[in-house]
Amino acid sequence: QRVFKSGVFSKYVASWHENFYGGDEVKALEKEWADYYGVKHAVSVNSATSALYVAAGAVGVGPGDEVIVCPYTMSASASAPLVFNAVPVFADIDDIYFCLDPKSVEERITERTKAIIVVDIFGQIYDVDEINEIAKKHNLIVIEDAAQAPGGMYRGKMAGSFGDIGVFSLNYHKHIHSGEGGIAVTDDDELADRMRMIRNHAEVIADQRNLSNLNNLVGFNFRMTEIEAAIAREQLKKLNGLLQKRIENIEYL
Repeated sequence: QRVFKSGVFSKYVASWHENFYGGDEVKALEKEWADYYGVKHAVSVNSATSALYVAAGAVGVGPGDEVIVCPYTMSASASAPLVFNAVPVFADIDDIYFCLDPKSVEERITERTKAIIVVDIFGQIYDVDEINEIAKKHNLIVIEDAAQAPGGMYRGKMAGSFGDIGVFSLNYHKHIHSGEGGIAVTDDDELADRMRMIRNHAEVIADQRNLSNLNNLVGFNFRMTEIEAAIAREQLKKLNGLLQKRIENIEYL
């Protein structure tokens, strides 16, 4: 009702202006989300699919690159490399938690591998220690799809904060939703800036900002509305209670 009464349903402009980053509700959601997950930056978009796309673009995957992806999840994490003309390479999953198997991941690394897109499936966080060590050894980026694990914890950190970029979903089928929506999180200033650029027609303002790295900065319109952001802000307040109820249900089953 606050948004409806304001009459401002979206405040984005695709030019170098303070509203390039969206309106008050969008900015407030991003701050609250970053605070909740203990990360430096949260970048809202119109879906988790879009969040995966801006993440892949921000880390610089492109023609000739390979990205290791999961075969047992929604298709978006596998299609994200294709948006930038990179090649998705399927590794296998382990037979206990159904997340990517580190051994299978390492077997598929070549000189063309650029990144790994891991998926926290069914609330289970990926094998952080093994896969992050593999990524470090081979100088690879890790993008963590945490759409099914919001609020998941491992060693005092939250799901979505273990890779270089984490991705969350706010669509109808997820723990909390705003109709449609997604969030990408990172502690890296440059990656956050590039994701915000790709979200909102980056090519329009790249020259105005005198950017030197123009890789993948032909942008999209992945912007979240003020109404979606306002709903997501209220939903985020309920997440802990909703998670507790799910845990109780699982323990009963």
